[in-house]
Amino acid sequence: MNPPVKRESAIAHRSFPFELLHAEGPANNMRTFHWHDFMELSYVRRGSGVYEIEEKVFRVSRGDMVIINNSERHRVTYDPQDPLYETVLHFAPELLCAREDDRLDSRYLRLFLYHGATFSNAPQLSPEARRAVGRLVADIRAEAAGRRPWYELMIKSKLLTLVTHLIRACGLSEQPDLERVAARRRNIARLEKILAFIRKNLAAELGLGTIAGRFAMNPSYFSDYFRRNLGITFSEHLAQVRVQEAQRLLAEDRLNVTEIAYACGFNTATSFYRVFRRVTGTSPGDYRSGRPAKAKQ
Repeated sequence: MNPPVKRESAIAHRSFPFELLHAEGPANNMRTFHWHDFMELSYVRRGSGVYEIEEKVFRVSRGDMVIINNSERHRVTYDPQDPLYETVLHFAPELLCAREDDRLDSRYLRLFLYHGATFSNAPQLSPEARRAVGRLVADIRAEAAGRRPWYELMIKSKLLTLVTHLIRACGLSEQPDLERVAARRRNIARLEKILAFIRKNLAAELGLGTIAGRFAMNPSYFSDYFRRNLGITFSEHLAQVRVQEAQRLLAEDRLNVTEIAYACGFNTATSFYRVFRRVTGTSPGDYRSGRPAKAKQ
């Protein structure tokens, strides 16, 4: 089962708010959107895939770099016959700009703000810039792995150089659309309240009309709003979250399957079994016992 829509928050080491994700295997093939509190630079090492960032779609391949800020919804997908391999850099804004009044360093953050319809999250790099970006990502990866003395400073210096290459490639000259940034953040805050309410009330009757009324929205508008922001329907998301909670309770092994069904908001054990199998490919009993899911016919 792929995880439901989520917001990732906080990088573990706040003294050096940076992490590098470099799985030897392919990238996560995501069904749903997510967003996070930190900046992201993703460098494609090989393979190809599709990034969906807000309403934009970018096809990427070897040597491409993708830029994602700390409020943009996004997901990445690819054909399993041609998997995508990438190196992902996550970092907090303060790593580039420690003080708000630092006018020099604050310019680096402009790369991660909205810049209108002409801005691309996957900029076209010149051959020279592509080679430079590839070398810098490799150097950052080596520093993160080796952790030699002062590796944090070396990573920051190379990250600043990397961001400078991307700023030049994007040709940033217009003022960022700060009103759109603020509107997007307000929308995310509203969406987080909706998702939190769903998670806290899984055992209740959570019809689309009920949730829409709770947040003073027309049901038809709410349905479109939910799909537009999360990439899936309200009912699909609710099923995923309820099944995820059921998996947690099954792993705890305190309640029987019928009790878990009601605790997660299913009206009958039959509907619980049906939805659980549809989402996970296995039954609650097999999941609890650790038996692998059967291949779908």
